[in-house]
Amino acid sequence: MLRSRIALVTRARAPYHKALQEAFAQSLGDGSSLRLFYPKNSFCPFDEDKTIPAGTNISTEWIDSIKLDGRATTMLARYQSEAIGTQLPSRALWNALAAYNPDSVWVHEYSPYTLTGILFAKSRRIPAIVSSDVGKSNRNTFPWIVRLWHRLWGHLADGVIACTPAARSPLCGTTAPVVEAYHAADSRVFVPQSNGHAQKNGATNFVFVGRVIPIKGIDLLLAAAARLKQNGQSHWSLRLIGPDSEGYGAALIDKFGLRNEVQISGFKEGEALRSEFAQGDAFVIATRQDTYAAVVHEAACLGLPLIVSQHAGAAEALVKEGVNGFKINPADVDSFADRMAVMCDKRAREPMARESRKTGEEFSAHRRGPAVWEWMQHSFSV
Repeated sequence: MLRSRIALVTRARAPYHKALQEAFAQSLGDGSSLRLFYPKNSFCPFDEDKTIPAGTNISTEWIDSIKLDGRATTMLARYQSEAIGTQLPSRALWNALAAYNPDSVWVHEYSPYTLTGILFAKSRRIPAIVSSDVGKSNRNTFPWIVRLWHRLWGHLADGVIACTPAARSPLCGTTAPVVEAYHAADSRVFVPQSNGHAQKNGATNFVFVGRVIPIKGIDLLLAAAARLKQNGQSHWSLRLIGPDSEGYGAALIDKFGLRNEVQISGFKEGEALRSEFAQGDAFVIATRQDTYAAVVHEAACLGLPLIVSQHAGAAEALVKEGVNGFKINPADVDSFADRMAVMCDKRAREPMARESRKTGEEFSAHRRGPAVWEWMQHSFSV
């Protein structure tokens, strides 16, 4: 049996990355391995045990890399650029890759740190595979320096793993093979709960998960909720599951007169998040800008009908109009409220819930991980 060594060079750590990486590693088979190369001292908002993949054939190395600070960091922050990032190319990374001697190098996003991995692969004449969120259709949501960086280095990618629908068409116009592996939860972990969808008063429970901040369209969501109330719909509630550290959401609840209908739970994670999330009857997100919004896939796995802003990449990937939910223009308050009203009808909602769960299973990380490995073997004979 052929044995493969795959190197993954990345700065990004998140639960949805972990789910895909573990599923990918499990599909490699006996004797093959996945090794992740992270820079030391990189920032991550999540606990390590929720972001670092584990498995019998997975290993991790933490690489010394110079971190920009002072004037350089201030300058880069003006461009809001993660493509440039704070970690510089590292000789230590090059040496660690040479010691591992991989058959291919997978890097996540283009940055000075991950660029070392691409150049190493080119020097060894092994496949350089890049996973990315950025593509032609969402390029305007990124600063010019990010777009320039992708155009400059994208031609070095031998293959592209599209983490969003937009990334299927890379900015550089490369014709390299592409496989979809959108930011995903594991549908075997995010499972509908039997005690969900059953409020004692029969009210419909809408849920939102994320930070309670302006870019997430909280004001647009609460405006639609207020319109729903004005239109005579009274048997519903809305739960905002996420931190409201600046009191932004609380002030809006008062402004729209929704104290009796809307509650903010604060930050939740792990089992506590899944348990509260699963109590919903429908999921809603009114974001003004999201390259993807992985939480939409978590909601689908939990069997929640979806109301998703057209500005989230997940709307294109996961929402089947009128089948498992609706794509909405969150600024169109009347239409938004009408879609929420549909979800208040249990007879309309229940078939959408079943379809939503099917969609969640279809795009689950435990399915996409093996699909990425199969694509690598087919495209590059790894």
